[in-house]
This record gives sequence, structure tokens and C-alpha cells, in this order.
Amino acid sequence: MDTLNAAIEWFLGHCADHRKLSKHTLKAYRHDLECFRDFISAPPADIPTTSVERSLLQGWMGNMNGAKPRTIRRRLAAVKSMFSSLERHGNLTSNPLSGFRCEVKVGQSLPRTVARSTVKSLLRSPREQPAASPVAIARKKQEVALLEMLFSTGMRVSEVVSTNVRQVDMDRQVISVHGKGNREREIPIACDAFRDALQQQLEERCKNDPLPNAPIFVNRRGARMSDQSVRAILRRHTSRAGIRRITPHMLRHTVATLLLEDGVDLRHIQRLLGHSSITTTTIYAQVSERSQRQVLVRRHPRNKMKI
Repeated sequence: MDTLNAAIEWFLGHCADHRKLSKHTLKAYRHDLECFRDFISAPPADIPTTSVERSLLQGWMGNMNGAKPRTIRRRLAAVKSMFSSLERHGNLTSNPLSGFRCEVKVGQSLPRTVARSTVKSLLRSPREQPAASPVAIARKKQEVALLEMLFSTGMRVSEVVSTNVRQVDMDRQVISVHGKGNREREIPIACDAFRDALQQQLEERCKNDPLPNAPIFVNRRGARMSDQSVRAILRRHTSRAGIRRITPHMLRHTVATLLLEDGVDLRHIQRLLGHSSITTTTIYAQVSERSQRQVLVRRHPRNKMKI
């Protein structure tokens, strides 16, 4: 791989074929690597990989004014991963970025959650929308099932839209999820309202598309629904219900936090969310501690005793 463009294309192909990374990860890698290439040569040109030195990487990091620390570290990780792969597979004699460390510190940000009353308003919204025609009725069923799935399972939006009919086993009451990092997990269908909504949506989909690989959620053209379409539906129902902006990931954070506050073991939440490490899940414990402090300050009997 003599040129940077060729190295980028090789690395992305390697990540897709051998590391089996998702299309979302590949898209992010491409964006970060092309950002680096464009900084080195503006306008973009095909430059030799041997011309990449640590000083260029340091200059690039210094040029990312206004970028969040997490973004800077992610971009650096993408470039370092590419050069490490090139060296490991014999496409590069030596890695100029070997041992390069990022001194940018990332503060731990707590996940944004939604109040129970707000979630109730959101879940109620599609049920209350008028639907007279068969098309409107089908769309209503789909949106009820979609919002129920996002909150009841805590699935990532990418996992929701990629789920097919055959991945739902209503006899066993489980959904097989193909998650991040190609990890498979099963999520129990544990909520009655979600089960009923999902059953109606599956019947609607099987009536229109009996193939087992048919997607559960589709757009107006009958094609698989995109992440952007899910966010648009959320925006419409939050606006309709008169509540603030909610993202799919906020619903994921919310169900995890509420489960923890209700005494669910952290490892059950880890399996539900598909985290590879329990360490990732422990951030919800911090949210729960913050909530506990707020409740105690507000309701502790000692604060109500005037002496």
C-alpha cells in the first residue's frame, strides 16, 4: 500500500471482510481517515504512506479546534489502527505511529435520561393518533410497536431497524439481536404492552411480506426503515405530545437507569444492552446514585424537621 488512499481502501476492506465490523463503524472509520488525509494534503491528493510522520499527527490534533476530546481520541484511534494493521499484515515495513499516545483527556459524561411521565406521554402518542384508512392503521400499528421496542428492549436504533421477522420467536418470547461487534444476544419479551404491539406488527408484516428475512419495520415504500426515519418518527411524536426532544439512545439510557433504580442486577442490564464489558454498564450506577441523592435531599425527614 504505497499511497494513503490505497491504504485507506485496503484497511476498510480488511475491517469489513476479516474483522466483520458494522457498516456504521466502517462509515465512521472512512470519515476519520479521510479527515486525516485531507489535512495532510489540501486539496486531497494521493500521497505516499511513507510521508506520514508523528509531527503530522500532532499537527492534525492541534488543528481540531472545537472538536470534543472524545472525537479527537476516536479519530486518532482510527489512524493508529490503520497503520498497525498495515504493519501487521506486511504492507508497511515500520509503523511511524507505534507507541504514539494521545494526551487528550476525556471526562466521563453521564447519560441523558427521560422522566417516567415523559416516556408515558411518548408511548401514548401513536396510540392516540387518528387512523381511518388501512394505510394509516398499518402505520399506527408500526409506530406503536417501534416506540415500544425502543423502550422495552433498550436496543440500539441500528439493531431495531436491522431486525427481521424471523429473529422474533413469539413461542419462546425472545428476540435474537445481532448487535455491536457482531455479538449475538437474546432479549426476552418481558412487557405485555410490547408483546401485544409486536404481535400486531408481525401479523401486518407477514400479510404484506411473508419472507422470513423481511424487516419488521418499513418505510412508506415498503423498504427497510432507516435510522433517520426512526428519529423522524420520534421527533413527530415528541412534538405531538408536547415534550422535549428525545433520541433513541436516550430511551436506551432511560430503561437501563430505571431498571437499576428498581433493583435489577447490573449484569442483567449488561446482557439486555449488549455491553461486552460490565464496566460500560456501571455508568448507570452513577446515574442511580445521583438520583438517590436528589430523592434524599428532597424527601429525607431530617430536612423537614425545624429545630
